[in-house]
Amino acid sequence: MGAPETTTFADRSRPWRVVLAGLGALWALVILPFPASEFGVAIWDWVFRHRVYFAVREAVDDPYIVFGALAALSFLAIGLALLPDVRRARWGGATMGWLIIAGAPVTALSYLNTPKDAPLHLLWGAEAFVLIAVGLAGILAAVTAGRSWRLWVRIVLGLTLPLLVAGTLATGYWPHGPLIVLGLEAIVIILAAPRGAAGADDDGSGTSVD
Repeated sequence: MGAPETTTFADRSRPWRVVLAGLGALWALVILPFPASEFGVAIWDWVFRHRVYFAVREAVDDPYIVFGALAALSFLAIGLALLPDVRRARWGGATMGWLIIAGAPVTALSYLNTPKDAPLHLLWGAEAFVLIAVGLAGILAAVTAGRSWRLWVRIVLGLTLPLLVAGTLATGYWPHGPLIVLGLEAIVIILAAPRGAAGADDDGSGTSVD
């Protein structure tokens, strides 16, 4: 009889991490109209015909800064949800996961330093570079993932950057638009990532390393 398959943290936590990634995407969608409309993206102005959105916008001193900075929560939720699985894609996947998490403080600092007289105004818009880095890291993750990863999942990882661009074009605004897409991509990857100790320890040669 063979040894029983090892159940890893990534496997046990998969259901709640799917929920966490979904909440990250949903949060980005819910708050998207506030900074987008303030920035001049008119396609979201219709949202403020609804009493709740209108009331929230009127109650906040600067919706652009507040709800822009709050996108940091989406970065954090998606990154934490995805990291246990993309770490199985070795250093390329780990780089991708940690970059997503790093997007949280970068985004918060970016929006909080929007005013020209802010001490770190040069960071305004820096989350765009984080998103680009995440997309490029997706290519690395696709390359470094072992053979335990299905080909189509590796293709999805490699297409992260164009998917983020598509999210920007579809919503007219970033980082919220790309975060919606990234959260959905994270759900797909979490559900399709390899299971068990072999998936965690695959050395890329098709055999697992003890």
